[in-house]
Amino acid sequence: MTASVVVLLLAIVDAPQVEISTIDGTRHVGSLTSADGTSWKIVAGGKPIEVAMSSILEAKLQTKGEPVPKPPHRTVLTDGSRIGTSSVTLEGDKVTIAAAAMEALTIPREAIGNIRLAESPSSLDDQWAKLLERERREDWLVLRKQDKLDFVPGVVSQINDTHVFLLLDGDTVPVPRARIFGVILRQRQSEESKTAGIVELVSGDRLAVRSVVSQGTKFTLQLTAGPKIVVPTQSVRFFDFSADKLTWLSSLKPRDLKHEFRFIDPAAPLKNDQDVWGDELQLGNQTFARGVCLRSKTTVQYRLNGNHSRFVSLMGIQHGYAGDVHVEISADGERLLTQNVSPQDESPFEVDLDVSGKFVLEILVDYGKVESDIGDHLVLAEARLLK
Repeated sequence: MTASVVVLLLAIVDAPQVEISTIDGTRHVGSLTSADGTSWKIVAGGKPIEVAMSSILEAKLQTKGEPVPKPPHRTVLTDGSRIGTSSVTLEGDKVTIAAAAMEALTIPREAIGNIRLAESPSSLDDQWAKLLERERREDWLVLRKQDKLDFVPGVVSQINDTHVFLLLDGDTVPVPRARIFGVILRQRQSEESKTAGIVELVSGDRLAVRSVVSQGTKFTLQLTAGPKIVVPTQSVRFFDFSADKLTWLSSLKPRDLKHEFRFIDPAAPLKNDQDVWGDELQLGNQTFARGVCLRSKTTVQYRLNGNHSRFVSLMGIQHGYAGDVHVEISADGERLLTQNVSPQDESPFEVDLDVSGKFVLEILVDYGKVESDIGDHLVLAEARLLK
């Protein structure tokens, strides 16, 4: 056994198992040995593979162990990161939180957007969401009064295990935490920071990050809001780096949607990320978490606004259905694809269309050889617009 093989084996002993998906549809599964802003390196089948960071859409980690209990409180950072917390304290310009899937964190006050102290879900969630949308120049102490939320403006000077201290008209007022629904800190002007991706932990926490570096059994995450944190690999569920590289078609609201009903049928003409009956998207033996399912006699349009270069997808009939359809895809009135699709096709069609400078994408699904919409469930699996 050569020295290089020994080194390779030692590197993967404690390495987490990861599945990496790339822009071109390739999937790599293996042991993660290192990751940084340039590339992710894995070992698959005993061979090293290096995947350029610029091509990675997602990286899913195989986690083990029992599900993490949902913490009672939640802290939201200015970058949108959402962290479930079992305890929150504020002293001076530092906020310390105890999270379920990572070590205790100390975060600058200026990076905190709001702290929810009431357990979730609650009948007052809608009122809380509306308060978060309002402009504010001071901190707000949000109190629950039976079935309503009200707030007191001031300066939140301290939070401990029993009280929140509010500086109001020159006096510091201690308010028992049991009476408080949450704290919304004043809005601050901050420099725009680019987010490289989203990290979801096994606890359900979602973190917006600028960079990711692996260090053996830990990840070092540079949050978009500023702080740098260290998270054990077993606490990470997946990384999503797709935001700057593509737009999932299922995330877009159609500009226009038309469906010509021929039969009495409650199924929707279009469903995102599932079959029209709510089942998992499937082409052959492969299932997909993202995509669009369309019935025949449906025409849908999406805004492109000249911001995308290619439309890419796998196209076929949903597994288990016998329908067949005729598909036309156009951009700004120019027909880019005409294709008949049926379950008899040997494999899904690979769609890769140039939409550079185009403003409207239109997908028309009509009857195929049979003049009926029974079983006509067209799947555009992993349909995406590349930037």
